[in-house]
Amino acid sequence: MNHDYFTINYFPVIGTLFLILFLWRNSYLELRLRRIFYLLSASIGLELITYDLEFILGESSCSSRWLVLVCCLGYILRPLMLYLLVLIIIRDEKKNKLRILLMIPLIINALFSVSAFFTDIAYTYDENNVFQRGPLGWFSHIIMIFYLMLMIVMVSRKGHYFERIVMFIITAMLITGAFMESLMGNYYVLRISIAASLLFYYLFFQSNVYKDEMMEKKLEQAKMYENITWQMVTALAGTVDAKDSYTNGHSQRVADYSREIARRLGKNDDFLRDIYFMGLLHDIGKIGIPDTIINKKGRLTDEEYAIIKMHPVIGSDVLKKITEMPQLYCGARWHHEHYDGTGYPDGIKGKEIPLEARIIAVADAYDAMSSKRSYRDAMKQEDIRKEIIRVKGTQLDPEISDVIIEMIDEDKEYEMREK
Repeated sequence: MNHDYFTINYFPVIGTLFLILFLWRNSYLELRLRRIFYLLSASIGLELITYDLEFILGESSCSSRWLVLVCCLGYILRPLMLYLLVLIIIRDEKKNKLRILLMIPLIINALFSVSAFFTDIAYTYDENNVFQRGPLGWFSHIIMIFYLMLMIVMVSRKGHYFERIVMFIITAMLITGAFMESLMGNYYVLRISIAASLLFYYLFFQSNVYKDEMMEKKLEQAKMYENITWQMVTALAGTVDAKDSYTNGHSQRVADYSREIARRLGKNDDFLRDIYFMGLLHDIGKIGIPDTIINKKGRLTDEEYAIIKMHPVIGSDVLKKITEMPQLYCGARWHHEHYDGTGYPDGIKGKEIPLEARIIAVADAYDAMSSKRSYRDAMKQEDIRKEIIRVKGTQLDPEISDVIIEMIDEDKEYEMREK
């Protein structure tokens, strides 16, 4: 079968099949990489079609300007495909500047290719529509060699041996294809090499090696997110505590007590983490309460008390906006609800109150009694114990009250207050 006939009839089909392959149920690639593969697949199909058009138009009596246009597009697409392969090798979002720098040869090559419409230094077609290479006709090949050499350097620096092997094979195929086309006039080998390279590299991204790489990356991102979240929550809690000179450290202590109560109730690590954050931010609504009320010496008036009772609603409205932790607002909104339904802001009772809020309510009550306030000194441990027993089942959840009583009984030296 004639090679050109083979190219005309089958290579556009191969390019289309690759495009369909990468669009079909590709669940392992990151979105950014998947988009690059889509663009690379489409570029392969388009480049194959341009070559077929060049062949068909060369056999016809059309204007040579059409041939120049098709050839120009081909010269632009070939380095572009190698550039996209380089981007796939990089796979690092932090190297945006490098990706931009690597586009410069593409831009220069595009300008060079377009120059064929104005001068014959690059290439032209004679009166018989036969391609003629100009004095600088090898420029696009030099750009392709640049990207191939860059691929070789990058391959040698890849961390995993399996990917290095894959990339060395791909690079060897591309170099062989370019050699066959440029020096031996074998036009279809390069296109087979490009298509095979794309498929070969795609198979790497479906391998367990890449899955492990992605899992490690996700774990690093999760750890970074957790560290950032931890720092933000701690900073917010510190901002609230700083408003009240008498309760500095209150949020931290409530968070510690809440986590210990939850641990003693047999809750899992996720619950312990969440309730710790809830405890840190349970009073976040106080940022909307005037400092004059929060730091007032002596007891509050009825009007002032009504204002400060707004802080659970303010806090829940703030925390509801944190969609990554949809339950974070529970502690802020309902830690002043009473087990018998006499609390605020919603007057819910018993098990209607979320468990996290019931735990925080007990921890909050304990810290309030064990801390010095503007209107009284810190209470003695035995007096706190008696008060918790008194409000057990009315203000506080009885089961959780038993846990804090157990903690008090174990705390012979009153060390809990020093947290």
